[in-house]
Amino acid sequence: MTSKPDQNPAEAEIRARIRRHGKITFAEFMKLALYHPTGGYYAKAPEIGAQGDFFTSPGAHPVFGALLAVLLARMRESLGKPSPFWVVELGAGDGLLAHDILDYLKRLGFAERDFRYVSVDVAMRGDRRSLSDGVVSPRVPFRGLTGCVLSNELLDAFPVHRFHVKGGRPYEVYVRLDGQGRLTETLDMPSSSDLSGVLDSLPPNLLEGFRGEINLAIGPWLNEVSQALARGFVLTIDYGYEAQKHNASLRPSGTLQTYFHHVSAGSPYQRIGRQDITAHVDFAAVMSEGERYGLRPLALLSQADFLRRLGLDALIARMRSEALPAQEREANLAGMRSLAKPGGLGDFKVLIQEKATGVGDAAHLLSQDGPLAQDLTASLPLPLLDPAHTPLLEGGYPHAAWQPDSFWQEDEEASGR
Repeated sequence: MTSKPDQNPAEAEIRARIRRHGKITFAEFMKLALYHPTGGYYAKAPEIGAQGDFFTSPGAHPVFGALLAVLLARMRESLGKPSPFWVVELGAGDGLLAHDILDYLKRLGFAERDFRYVSVDVAMRGDRRSLSDGVVSPRVPFRGLTGCVLSNELLDAFPVHRFHVKGGRPYEVYVRLDGQGRLTETLDMPSSSDLSGVLDSLPPNLLEGFRGEINLAIGPWLNEVSQALARGFVLTIDYGYEAQKHNASLRPSGTLQTYFHHVSAGSPYQRIGRQDITAHVDFAAVMSEGERYGLRPLALLSQADFLRRLGLDALIARMRSEALPAQEREANLAGMRSLAKPGGLGDFKVLIQEKATGVGDAAHLLSQDGPLAQDLTASLPLPLLDPAHTPLLEGGYPHAAWQPDSFWQEDEEASGR
């Protein structure tokens, strides 16, 4: 179907599917709005930073990548120093995190043969700064590796089903067209047995009008991640919550958010393909689904706690006395502090899972004791801001995301309502 001049291809496809089926799930709407091959938000590999719609932790300061490099080095050591130790970053975006991690692994004295870093994303910008190998793929295209699969602000951009409590029971939220051709919502029975099962497990005392999101893509994603690893770790960093299921008293309207030029944009049904759409991650679900596929949780903690355990405070103390012009020193301090800022990036969650590693807990991975931590905080050059980073950070928002291999199949089974 040919789109109107003011409609991009994603919106045209959304409207065409609604006309065919009467309505579509919100998950199908969100999938098309974000990932349509020519009109979706992520199809254009959106800019990250001051010129784009969102900031991320890697852009705040390179110390984020430096501390992740320390963690990866400890992970490798815990597995007997395999060469190579594979690092697969999913949703790698512009490659800035890969660049910072590899740069600091080199500063830590590791050779190229010690680590093999692969950046995977559904789209990659031509000016990627990464020193790593790049793979454009909607899947996790590996099997049987020893190493770590990591992601930063990835799961929050998976399409979600939405539900609304009416008359004491949860209904699924669908998207339809009203009499004037405007996108609007309607409620109906769940679109699949999987969703019915999740809705049936919700607390029975949810308030009338309560809204929430269900991310059914987490299980398939963790299955692929587990298949990619024969032995190793999964590091997932994102914003979300760890309470079981949905807390009606805290989030009665759900967690769905839209962003356009760093501003909360309101309705998801406007600026289709030009604004970001995200939802908070249910880390309880990530942990329980992970265990189904052999991924045992080692630690779930805030990003502030995570980075401090790896030595952030010591690096901030060093920066205070670094021989730099005052303005440059303060800019670096602002960027470093923003990574642990309460109410911002510091409240992000960090989940570490393991598969067949023999590691009992995450204590030694996150301890400030040991030669690597001492070298980092005492003698190695401090990572400094450069033009690829910005300390002007109000919050952290998501970037490109992975989707299961069935992502672009026509959802005729789900749509045949």
